[in-house]
Amino acid sequence: MRITGVSATPLGSPLEEELRWGAMAVHVKGGIVVRITTDEGLEGVGEAGFSAEYFPTVGPIINSQLAPMLIGKDPRDIGALWQQMLDATHMWGRRGIETYAISGVDIALWDLLGKIANQPVYRLLGASKPRVRAYFAPSLKPTAEIVEECRKAVADGFSAIKLRATEELGQAVELVGSVRDAVGPDVDLMVDANMSYDRRGALRLARELEALDVAWLEEPILSRSLTQYVDDHSWLADRVALRLAGGESLLTRFEYIDLLTRRTFDVVQPDCTSVGGISEAKRVADLASTWNLTCVPHIACSSGTGIALAAGLHLILACENAPLIEVDAYGGPGWDGLLQNPLKVRDGYVTASDAPGIGVDLSPDAYQRFAVTTA
Repeated sequence: MRITGVSATPLGSPLEEELRWGAMAVHVKGGIVVRITTDEGLEGVGEAGFSAEYFPTVGPIINSQLAPMLIGKDPRDIGALWQQMLDATHMWGRRGIETYAISGVDIALWDLLGKIANQPVYRLLGASKPRVRAYFAPSLKPTAEIVEECRKAVADGFSAIKLRATEELGQAVELVGSVRDAVGPDVDLMVDANMSYDRRGALRLARELEALDVAWLEEPILSRSLTQYVDDHSWLADRVALRLAGGESLLTRFEYIDLLTRRTFDVVQPDCTSVGGISEAKRVADLASTWNLTCVPHIACSSGTGIALAAGLHLILACENAPLIEVDAYGGPGWDGLLQNPLKVRDGYVTASDAPGIGVDLSPDAYQRFAVTTA
C-alpha cells in the first residue's frame, strides 16, 4: 500500500457572534482537515491545529512541504514517517506552527492504520477503558448566561465543568462562586485562567479558588518563555494545595522535559492537533504516568469539526492516567452535517464505537458545504 495524496483544507461554518476563550476568539467554527489517500482506495482523516483560521500558515506546510515527501510511502510506517517529517522541518521550525502540520498528518495516518487493520485506534494503542467522563467547557460570557448553561449541562448529565477566568480577579471568583452555588458540591469545577495573571495575582486567585473546592487551576501565569512558564508555575505550585494544570501549547515531548521532571503541573494537557499528533501525545501521556501525573488532553473548543474530539478520545481511552475528556459546549460543523457520525455525550460520558480508525467519516458533500475562506 502506498500514499497517493495528502491534502489540507479549511472546513467550517461562520459564526454570527464570535466565541472567546481567554485571549483567543474565533469568527469561524471549524478546523484544518487533513486527508490522506492510498492506491488501495482507503483514506485517513485528521485535523491540524486549533482552528480553520490557522490555515494560511499551517495549510501550505502540509500541501507544499510535507505532502511531496509522503507520496509513495507506506502509510503503515507511522513512526518512520513522523520522524522524517520532524527532521525535514528542523531548519525552519521544529517546534512551531509546523508541528501543527505534522499533527494533522499523524492523526490521519492513525485513522488510516485503523481502517487497514479494521480496528478502532484506541485498541491499536492499547485500550485502557471503553468510555471516559466528559467535562462541559463554556466560553467567556456574562456570568448569568454561563450559570444557566452550566445548570442545563448538569441536568443533561455532566458532572464536571471547566470555566474560563478573566483577568479581573474579583469577577473570576464571582463567576466560580455563582456556578458552584448553582450546580452544588458534587460537580467538579475546573478553572482555566489562560495566562491572565502575574505570579502574585495567580497566587491570590488560587487561594480564593481553594475555598470553592476547585479541582484544578489551569495556566494562570503569563509566560513569554518556556523557562518562565516552568519556573513561575513551579513557584505557584509550591505555595498552594490547589492542583495546577497546563501544557496545551507545548510542542513535542521535548518541551515537556523540565515541566515533568519538576512536576510543575499535576495535570498535563497535550493536544493531539498541535503536540505532534496521536503518536506524540501518547508519548507525553506515558511520560506523565511515570511521575504519577494525570493527563487530560486539551481539545480545542475553537474547532467544532468533531475530528479533534475523536482523536483525543482514542488517545484518552488508551491512557490509564487520563480520566476526563474536554467537550465543547457549542457543537459546530461536525454536528451540523460535516460528519456522518459525530460523537455524542450520553449520561456525562463519551464512548468510542467499534468503527475502524478514529471512527468518524466526512459527509459526501463536506468539502462543498463547509468550505471557508481564511485569507
